[in-house]
Amino acid sequence: MDKKLVRYLKEQFGIDEDVISITDSVEKEIKDIFISIDSVKEYNQYKVIRAMQNHGLSDSHFTGTTGYGYGDRGREILDAVYAEVFRAEDALVRHQIVSGTHALAISLYGNLRPGEELLSVTGKPYDTLEEVIGFRGEGAGSLKDFGVTYRQVDLNDNGSVDYDGIKKSIHDRTKVVLIQRSRGYGWRAALRTEDIKKIIGFIRDIKKDVIILVDNCYGEFVEEEEPIEAGADIVAGSLIKNPGGGLALTGGYIAGKEKYVRNAAYRLTTPGLGKEVGCTLGNNRLMFQGLFFAPHVVAESLKGAVFCAALME
Repeated sequence: MDKKLVRYLKEQFGIDEDVISITDSVEKEIKDIFISIDSVKEYNQYKVIRAMQNHGLSDSHFTGTTGYGYGDRGREILDAVYAEVFRAEDALVRHQIVSGTHALAISLYGNLRPGEELLSVTGKPYDTLEEVIGFRGEGAGSLKDFGVTYRQVDLNDNGSVDYDGIKKSIHDRTKVVLIQRSRGYGWRAALRTEDIKKIIGFIRDIKKDVIILVDNCYGEFVEEEEPIEAGADIVAGSLIKNPGGGLALTGGYIAGKEKYVRNAAYRLTTPGLGKEVGCTLGNNRLMFQGLFFAPHVVAESLKGAVFCAALME
């Protein structure tokens, strides 16, 4: 570290020189990991740029709409850019989606019907999904209230996926399989894209027509590939997290096969209207800018996590 910077940190922040020396040593140890993270960032950055170029993004698409929002070109281009970035047929990106839980909920409500079953193969999902599924809050309009059943396959004691349990749990009424990519509040490792691909391949061998939904929260741009490329039918997440790049004021997204995204859009608005309505109120610019910066912001977040872990060791 530069001597002038060391002196400044000591004088202005009261940081001990021994601490500075340790951090210097740690940075050298994790240099190769940082290089790997930067490589992923660069690939994802070009992926975002190419998608924006392919759809002719210009400043005219930053203008917001009010009222019903019919014919909002910025909104339409934002959907198209997200679809390309995530290698999906279609996408729904809206500031009216208030969280990742909301994005997951409308994906589930839109694609499940009474008598069908939701199966979670990565154990218990986020706490915020409990009332959506119907673990508690009877009468609030949960999936359970509408006749959708639920079961889950808990992870093995070592945090790995229980493939035998999955095989035993899939049956004729299984309509949607939920895979949670991040560790959530558990102690298991987050799933890499290659892990998701293995799980999906195993499920497809058992039942080909099941809808596979991946909770992609915290996973966007962490790797070069996204879950759609691993075989998922639909993914959902929050713009408050990775893809918003710290700039999107709010919002969420859904990407995947056109018919499943359309069904989710019908739950967000109304059947028949779907994606055709929803004014953007000037949010387009920050959503586009956030997406543009997202690969870099995610990479820096990963570096911070790696650095802190190495330092604490």
